[in-house]
Amino acid sequence: MADIITLPETLTIHTIGQTFAELRERFDTAGDDILIDGNNVETLDTSGLQALIVLIGSAQENDKQVGWQQANDLIASSAQKLGLNGALLLA
Repeated sequence: MADIITLPETLTIHTIGQTFAELRERFDTAGDDILIDGNNVETLDTSGLQALIVLIGSAQENDKQVGWQQANDLIASSAQKLGLNGALLLA
Protein backbone atom coordinates (compact mmCIF):
# COMPACT_ATOMS: atom_id res chain seq x y z
CA MET A 1 0.00 0.00 0.00
CA ALA A 2 1.30 3.43 -0.93
CA ASP A 3 2.06 6.17 1.55
CA ILE A 4 0.03 9.30 0.83
CA ILE A 5 1.76 12.64 1.26
CA THR A 6 -0.70 15.51 1.44
CA LEU A 7 0.63 18.85 0.28
CA PRO A 8 -0.14 22.00 2.28
CA GLU A 9 -2.40 24.82 1.07
CA THR A 10 0.56 27.08 0.31
CA LEU A 11 3.71 26.20 -1.62
CA THR A 12 5.39 29.56 -2.24
CA ILE A 13 8.75 31.20 -1.74
CA HIS A 14 7.43 32.72 1.51
CA THR A 15 6.75 29.33 3.11
CA ILE A 16 9.01 26.93 1.24
CA GLY A 17 11.82 26.85 3.81
CA GLN A 18 9.73 25.29 6.56
CA THR A 19 7.47 23.42 4.17
CA PHE A 20 10.34 21.82 2.27
CA ALA A 21 11.90 20.49 5.47
CA GLU A 22 8.59 18.94 6.52
CA LEU A 23 7.91 17.44 3.11
CA ARG A 24 11.49 16.16 2.82
CA GLU A 25 11.05 14.26 6.08
CA ARG A 26 7.77 12.77 4.87
CA PHE A 27 9.29 11.67 1.55
CA ASP A 28 12.37 10.26 3.29
CA THR A 29 10.38 8.23 5.83
CA ALA A 30 7.75 7.02 3.36
CA GLY A 31 7.83 3.50 2.03
CA ASP A 32 8.74 2.48 -1.50
CA ASP A 33 5.43 3.67 -2.99
CA ILE A 34 4.41 7.31 -2.59
CA LEU A 35 1.25 9.03 -3.76
CA ILE A 36 1.12 12.81 -3.63
CA ASP A 37 -2.21 14.44 -2.77
CA GLY A 38 -2.22 18.01 -4.09
CA ASN A 39 -5.92 18.64 -3.77
CA ASN A 40 -5.51 21.18 -0.93
CA VAL A 41 -2.97 23.43 -2.69
CA GLU A 42 -4.45 26.91 -3.09
CA THR A 43 -1.33 29.04 -3.59
CA LEU A 44 1.64 27.92 -5.67
CA ASP A 45 4.65 29.55 -7.30
CA THR A 46 7.75 28.35 -9.11
CA SER A 47 9.57 27.81 -5.80
CA GLY A 48 6.88 25.36 -4.78
CA LEU A 49 7.09 23.55 -8.10
CA GLN A 50 10.89 23.40 -7.85
CA ALA A 51 10.63 21.92 -4.35
CA LEU A 52 8.28 19.22 -5.64
CA ILE A 53 10.67 18.39 -8.49
CA VAL A 54 13.55 18.01 -6.01
CA LEU A 55 11.47 15.85 -3.66
CA ILE A 56 10.21 13.61 -6.46
CA GLY A 57 13.70 13.27 -7.94
CA SER A 58 15.24 12.43 -4.60
CA ALA A 59 12.61 9.79 -3.91
CA GLN A 60 13.20 8.24 -7.32
CA GLU A 61 16.96 8.19 -6.74
CA ASN A 62 16.20 6.17 -3.62
CA ASP A 63 14.25 3.65 -5.73
CA LYS A 64 10.83 4.85 -4.59
CA GLN A 65 7.85 4.87 -6.92
CA VAL A 66 6.13 8.25 -6.96
CA GLY A 67 2.77 9.18 -8.43
CA TRP A 68 -0.16 11.45 -7.84
CA GLN A 69 -3.28 10.52 -5.98
CA GLN A 70 -4.65 13.88 -7.02
CA ALA A 71 -3.16 17.00 -8.60
CA ASN A 72 -5.62 19.87 -8.60
CA ASP A 73 -6.14 22.26 -11.52
CA LEU A 74 -3.70 24.83 -10.09
CA ILE A 75 -0.84 22.33 -10.00
CA ALA A 76 -1.68 20.88 -13.40
CA SER A 77 -2.04 24.23 -15.17
CA SER A 78 1.06 25.73 -13.52
CA ALA A 79 3.16 22.73 -14.46
CA GLN A 80 1.87 22.78 -18.02
CA LYS A 81 2.54 26.52 -18.47
CA LEU A 82 6.14 26.04 -17.35
CA GLY A 83 6.73 22.79 -19.24
CA LEU A 84 7.21 20.80 -16.04
CA ASN A 85 4.65 18.01 -16.54
CA GLY A 86 7.34 15.40 -17.11
CA ALA A 87 9.50 16.44 -14.17
CA LEU A 88 6.44 16.43 -11.91
CA LEU A 89 5.23 13.10 -13.31
CA LEU A 90 2.01 14.68 -14.52
CA ALA A 91 2.42 13.72 -18.19
